[in-house]
Amino acid sequence: MSLRFNPEMLILARESRGLMQSECAIECQISQGEQSKIEAGIKEPPDELIQRFSSRLRYAPSFFYLGEQIKGSSSNCAYYRKRKSATLQTIRHALAIANVRRIQISRLLISGSAELDPESHFKRIDVEEHPGGPQNIARTVRAMWGLPPGPVQDLTRTIEDAGGIVFRCNFGTTKIDAMSQWLPSLPPMFFVNQEIPCDRMRWTLAHEVGHVFMHALPTENIEQEANEFAAEFLMPKREVKPFLTELSLPKLASLKPHWKVAMSALLKRACDLETLTERQRSYLWAQMGAHGYRTHEPVPLPQEEPTLVKEIIELHTGELGFSMKELAALMMMEEDEVRSEYAISKNRLRLVG
Repeated sequence: MSLRFNPEMLILARESRGLMQSECAIECQISQGEQSKIEAGIKEPPDELIQRFSSRLRYAPSFFYLGEQIKGSSSNCAYYRKRKSATLQTIRHALAIANVRRIQISRLLISGSAELDPESHFKRIDVEEHPGGPQNIARTVRAMWGLPPGPVQDLTRTIEDAGGIVFRCNFGTTKIDAMSQWLPSLPPMFFVNQEIPCDRMRWTLAHEVGHVFMHALPTENIEQEANEFAAEFLMPKREVKPFLTELSLPKLASLKPHWKVAMSALLKRACDLETLTERQRSYLWAQMGAHGYRTHEPVPLPQEEPTLVKEIIELHTGELGFSMKELAALMMMEEDEVRSEYAISKNRLRLVG
């Protein structure tokens, strides 16, 4: 922990609570000018004001002294997937939540003398130098992870088995699908919106896996490349193409639980693989819109549940003997938020060390 007040942590705490600078100033009974100077690092707050920040923003005073650097959308180790209508404030709120959860999970990993299995199956692959582009990288990752041909049965478990961490977050909006971060010395972390349906969540996760593998540095077509990766990863061309002929809405609905992707993703894949005529494409997209399937599809898929973070919590509260008060202190948050944001699993922990 830093010995000095870190203004970035104040900004992070404020944005994670969805507060504008002016709103935080009112909450903490100071002027916006003073708040602005503190956040800019021009003025260091006295202890009494730090206590007020702690009380109003619901983080321990020690939170504001962490020597963390916040990873935002311009970082080459942080990515996010959003809707076009998402506002800047919505994005900053979700980014702040993801950063807070990353810091808390990192503290859980560091404490207790336990480590994740060191054999990670995440590697950086330069998309601009790899022959075959995103599709071939997706096939390479499937082979690296030992996936059988066909659908990925449980993508969340697959990512966790490969050495990543998946955590379902309450972003307070459906405009943000997911955030991902891969920092040095930490496993890749994927923060997915707990409010989105499973088919959208799986596509989003695959999209973020593509970013983590391919985009150590941003590229000109970064989002398109991640989508191409996701399509091939979830619906490999060789296996899915025979399914995508003579399509209708009922057939798309019947394929959805088998491939575990949205009807729209299957239809888009059929268009990309040219298994439909232009007239068939137009008709099916029009039918999807007429039935309201562009916003709400039938045949919901059962949600995939991450387990690793819950098991890490269980390690602390069980084997390591942490009380809820001690766990909250470690994570620098209030006990009720620990209970609401982090569930305790009864499963055994998949850790070594």
